[in-house]
Amino acid sequence: MVRHCVGVPKAAYKAWTPRAETAFTLLVLVRGASALINIITDCDETFNYWEPMHFLLYRFGFQTWEYSPVYALRSYVYVLAHASLLDASYGVWRMAAYVHEMLGISIFSSSKVIQFYTMRALLAIVCARAEAALYRSSIAIIGPQAAQILLILLFCNAGMFQASTAFLPSSFVMYCVMVWMHFWIQNEHTKALACAIIAVLCGWPYVGVLFLMFAFDMVRFRGFWYSIFAGGVIGILVTVAEVAVNYVYYHKLVFPAWNLFQYNVLSKQVDSTLYGVEPWTFYAQNLVLNFNIMVVFAVFAVLPLGLVAWKSDFHRFKTECNRILLPMYIWLGIMFAQPHKEERFLYPIYPLICMAAAMSLNACGRLLDFRLWSSNVRFGRVVVLGSLMMYSTLSLSRIASNYINYNAPLRVYQHLHDFILPNEMTQALYESPTAPLILCLSKEWYRFPTSFFLPTNATRVEFLPSAFHGQLPKHFEEHVNGTSVIPSHMNNRNQEETSRYVSEDQCDFIVDLIPANERKSFEKRDTWQVIYELPFLDSEASLSPYRSFYIPFVSPKYTKFSSYALLKRLKKPGK
Repeated sequence: MVRHCVGVPKAAYKAWTPRAETAFTLLVLVRGASALINIITDCDETFNYWEPMHFLLYRFGFQTWEYSPVYALRSYVYVLAHASLLDASYGVWRMAAYVHEMLGISIFSSSKVIQFYTMRALLAIVCARAEAALYRSSIAIIGPQAAQILLILLFCNAGMFQASTAFLPSSFVMYCVMVWMHFWIQNEHTKALACAIIAVLCGWPYVGVLFLMFAFDMVRFRGFWYSIFAGGVIGILVTVAEVAVNYVYYHKLVFPAWNLFQYNVLSKQVDSTLYGVEPWTFYAQNLVLNFNIMVVFAVFAVLPLGLVAWKSDFHRFKTECNRILLPMYIWLGIMFAQPHKEERFLYPIYPLICMAAAMSLNACGRLLDFRLWSSNVRFGRVVVLGSLMMYSTLSLSRIASNYINYNAPLRVYQHLHDFILPNEMTQALYESPTAPLILCLSKEWYRFPTSFFLPTNATRVEFLPSAFHGQLPKHFEEHVNGTSVIPSHMNNRNQEETSRYVSEDQCDFIVDLIPANERKSFEKRDTWQVIYELPFLDSEASLSPYRSFYIPFVSPKYTKFSSYALLKRLKKPGK
């Protein structure tokens, strides 16, 4: 039997709430927009997930040290699942493209860029479905008014817009958390347990702390021995699948979740701080940017919820509402304490932050539920509606800012794919169609989106030396067993490997960021010509908050842009 949250009168449950199908339709629209215009914010997404998947499908791509059989920190189960889903769905698309080509219609394209966006669209659908399930089931625990607020928060949230279509384990764990919470609210403990175990073993091992309260609840309601048995069976099945699939690719028995935990937590010689450290304000700033005023409602949710509970039933507050607040607080506490910080590390609790904020805002509305002067307008309702309007406006402004300021890399590489690099249509235009073209990346290596933006293996991406002196990825060995070959010149200490670099003389194209003050020096060079460029925000020369939030007609006055440029060689050295 589902138990209702504190302070929600029975009459309130008669309030209108959209059906799950309606919620899904609304959410899939905004998630679809994310699939189309979302930027890639983290090179980890490109080189640890898009590139291995590209290799599984096309037998070329970049390999990071985490995929070396020596270390085996990454699981091929996660990548293979997405590759299989993409291959199946793209097969339908290719068939449609073939039929339309036979009919002389060019509506469908079979390019690899379409595959990239198809994968994102699939992620958007999965995320929207999980969100709709969470929203609908949450009515029983937080009430219809708070559930309505939750739907609005999910729909508008800038953080969810970014995380929903990111090809990252942290986004996958976020999906699992939403489905897990849905099943937990429905008291379907075994299904919830399966979601939790999959999130830990196939996604990210550290998220196990999110499920501690659930573990106690399951033992309480299902019994200790049943919980142990169910967890053991599910855990063994998932572990066997992990070990079996990874054996196929690594050609050795490995358990990547354990290797990852061992590297980051247990090792005394190496850890994640090799990849940078940030102060606690890093997460605080990110939460404000992605949740704006709702981060205050979420973080301090215990106060208004506690006051409402004190007036009605404090026991229910502890047993029902803390299942949302405690996991969020635990995760925030752990992440804030870690020296190495990444925005994606907070993705798993984005839905919980939205739930906490929805509950908190609804509780504030109830506490302030008195009439304004002699009118029928109630102050609590004004607070709720005003907060939602401000939140929605700021969220939309943040989404627009990210797209306007940082969309240049994807657009430049798409132009490169469609009009510049050799493909089936343009191969004959090149002097030596059998020799690969060399596309070089320097300081902008980390914004390379993925090899899905290279039409064929007739183009090879290489690196030029830059101010970055860490370890760059390396090409997979281009044969069927390339994943099991131990690559040379790889280490687990983020030490620079100079074997990754090529000479500029070998490059046919370069993608680079040209600051405004260096533009004239580029134009004077007789070796390279800018053939395509788009504006890219110069954050150091731009003022905040105008660079973080887009304000029409105002932000352009306070922001400066560099040129994200594609350069083509004018003449070969010695000619």
